[in-house]
This record gives sequence, structure tokens and C-alpha cells, in this order.
Amino acid sequence: MSSCATVASIARREALFSTPDTTYIDFVLDKWAKVCAGLGIAESGALDVIGDVTSVMSAWGHRAIGEQCDCPSYVSRDGFPLEFSVSWRNRVPEIRILFESLGAEPTPAACQQAGRNLTRELVTRHGASAARYDLVEDLFVTDNPRRYRPTVWHSLAWLPGRRPHYKVYFNPQVRGLAAIGDVVTEAMARLGLSEAWEPVREEYEMLATRGHVIDFFALDLRDDASARVKVYFRHPDIDLDELDRIASLARRHDSVRARRTYRAIYGDAATTANEPMTCLAFRPGISGPEHANVYLRLSGNVDSDAEAARRVADVMRSEGLDPEPYLETVSALAPHPIESTAGMHELLSFRTRGSGPADLGVYFRFSVYERALAGHV
Repeated sequence: MSSCATVASIARREALFSTPDTTYIDFVLDKWAKVCAGLGIAESGALDVIGDVTSVMSAWGHRAIGEQCDCPSYVSRDGFPLEFSVSWRNRVPEIRILFESLGAEPTPAACQQAGRNLTRELVTRHGASAARYDLVEDLFVTDNPRRYRPTVWHSLAWLPGRRPHYKVYFNPQVRGLAAIGDVVTEAMARLGLSEAWEPVREEYEMLATRGHVIDFFALDLRDDASARVKVYFRHPDIDLDELDRIASLARRHDSVRARRTYRAIYGDAATTANEPMTCLAFRPGISGPEHANVYLRLSGNVDSDAEAARRVADVMRSEGLDPEPYLETVSALAPHPIESTAGMHELLSFRTRGSGPADLGVYFRFSVYERALAGHV
């Protein structure tokens, strides 16, 4: 398996996209059009949601990206505050944008306030619900948010033929690493999910001791029976058996199919050292996590985006999914031949629901600056 240093030595990784004079919104709309075209979504359908995409970035999207990152975001390794992903559920692709709203000043506090403001705007203009958000917001905001940690992030997700739906992401480390368990347990109690959280809470001290850290806490900005709460663990150098054991806390996780996917990404390696993640999803009325998304990091495990694309395509075929629309999307997005780049592919997510194809997601990050920030995967 390739190390990050090896990848950097043979393939271009930083500043893949030359964008200093491009505005954030123009950058996003360009990538949105390319993803839709690659997936074969009719232009008329893609245009239906352009107003929503533009609106959620209206407070800051007119700014030029620039040549340096004034307030680096934890979203990306170079501080760029946006990533795209495509998720296939029941064979249907969903397009998503994860972003951190930029504040009036280049400070974490200003970005936090911008995120809080956007939540209210999503309620008033986009039909989202803040009922559950209001129950827990005070647990995750602070007068002095840390630089280069999540503030209040959002994602927009769109299935063709439907209106977009939104999710909010919080920083569970806002009170310090020692308080993560207490913060998440209190949030779950306020959301009526104490019973669902209990099996994980019982494991949490052991998981934390072994280096498994809760990195994000997220919830759908909806107030219905299908609305989820998600807890994201970031893992250290980890044995793949242990990775799967954590995912198996979810009642619908299929270890046999998951291990096939691990092999497709990591080969014959028994461990991974590039911090995969596991997201456990909770819903009211269900004891324990319902689903587990395992996020396998492609960067650092492949020599190029071409190799990443080959491995993702193999996983899709093994799950009965046609990889051609995905491969067309990669070609549409890539600013250079993908044999010469590494890092546009960041993560592959895997989740089982039952006997049908797994839900698969591919996460694309757009390196626009000359250097990555220290300490970010």
C-alpha cells in the first residue's frame, strides 16, 4: 500500500484546481453541472435546484477563493470549506455538498455565527425544521471556538425529482476531549435517544481509551420519524477486525459484505493507518444504532485518482451497481488526467440496509491551495 509521502512524490496532490479569481458559488455551480452531466441527470432537472444551492451560500459565496486560505476549514486538508459527494441508495444517485459557512471576518467565531444564521435561514426559506437543533445547539457552540475544528456546518443533499434536504454538523469536542462522552450523552438525552445511545455509551470509555474519537455530531434538519442523528468516530491505526466490530454495533451492518469492501480498498493489509471513520445512525424508537456507514480513506492508499477510481468501480460492481455514471463523473470533474493526480478521491463510504445493494458514497475534495495544513489527513 502506498504511503502519503509516496503518493505526493509521484502524483500531483496540491492545487489541482486553479481558482484564485473564481467565486465560491461559481466554483460550486461549475462542479454541480459536471456531476449532474456525468451522472446523466437531465439539464432541466439539474437546474431545478440551482436556486437552493445558490441561496445557502448567498452570504459569502460571491467572494473570490483567492490564493491563500485566510480562515482554514476542517472540511479539507488545505482548508477549502467545501466537498462534494455522490451517494447511491437503491441504485439512485444523490448529490451532496458539505460546507462550512464563512463569516464576515476570517475567524472561527464568525464562521460559527454564520452557520447558526444559516440554520435559521433554512427554516424560513427552505422548509427545514430547527426543532431538534434548538434542543442541542447550546451544547456545541462556544464563545471561543477553536481554529481548524468544525463550527456549525451544513450539507445539502438532492435526489432528482425531489427538493433538497439539509443536515447540520457540530463539533462534539467543543468542551474538550475529556468531555466528549458527556456532551454526546446529554445531546442524546435531550433528543429522546438515550435508549438508542446506551449500547454505544457502554462501550465509549473503552473506545476512547483505544483512540477512537468522536469527531462530528450531526442531525437531519427535519422533525419526522425518519430523521436521523449521526455520531462520527474517527479511528487511529486500526485493525480491520476492530473497525468492523465497531460498525457491527449497528443492527443492519453486514460484516461479510463489508470485509469484501475493505479488501477492495486496502488489499491484503490487516490494518489501516490513515484514519478511517465510522458513522453510527440513530432514530427514535430503535434500540441501538440502526445503520453504520464505514468511511474508507482512499487518499494514502492509492497512487493516483485513476487507481482510486478502479477500486471504487470494483466495489460498485461487487454490489451490483453500474460504475459507468460514476466514472463519467470522475472524468467530468478532473482538472488533469487522473493518472497524474491523487487526492480528489477522499473517501468511499459503505452501508448495508438489507439484501439489496449497499449504499455507497464517493467523497470528492478539491485542492485549490498550494499546501495542505499540518496535521490533517
